[in-house]
Amino acid sequence: MEKLNCLILDDHPLVGIAIKSLVLDLKYVESVEILTDANKSLAKLKEGSINLLILDVNLGDCDGFDFYRRIKSHGYKGKVLFFSAEQSYLFSEMAFKLGADGYVCKSEEHSILRDAIEGIYHGYTFFKFKQNARQVDRQKKLSSREVVVMNYLLQGKNNKEIAALLSISDKTVSTYKKRIFDKYSVSNIIELTKVTVN
Repeated sequence: MEKLNCLILDDHPLVGIAIKSLVLDLKYVESVEILTDANKSLAKLKEGSINLLILDVNLGDCDGFDFYRRIKSHGYKGKVLFFSAEQSYLFSEMAFKLGADGYVCKSEEHSILRDAIEGIYHGYTFFKFKQNARQVDRQKKLSSREVVVMNYLLQGKNNKEIAALLSISDKTVSTYKKRIFDKYSVSNIIELTKVTVN
């Protein structure tokens, strides 16, 4: 089986170093590189040597879900594991819906990250879902763009900021926002936050 060439994209360098030291101990890992910049990471992935990306959800000025959507559109076919401080089961659900291979929270024991990477290497996925249907309703189908907009909304960004980050109009953001609110049967961000926390 082909060994893993891993890229870690996290805007906190110390987190990247900690992940690298853990990942390098795995016998099926060939190389590990750490980057903190999304554009440099995209360029690295386009080279074609990386077959596992460990990616944070919140990357400073970039959204991890949006970055994942971008690399897929650029032809990236490797594995993707989200590794994030976001503890809501909703984020794990979002990563799953986008087609990622796993989602691990940074507050988990380090052995969980190792287990996730090993499972992904052997062809499995690694996600945790809330069993309570009120909290995470699998019938709520969000588009990949709605997932990205919702992540920005949950980070506290307003319509204008989201529009600038995604290079779309305020009106388009408002349309996505309304669809998200309708799907979750909420009328504001506070209610959305309440129904999406674990």
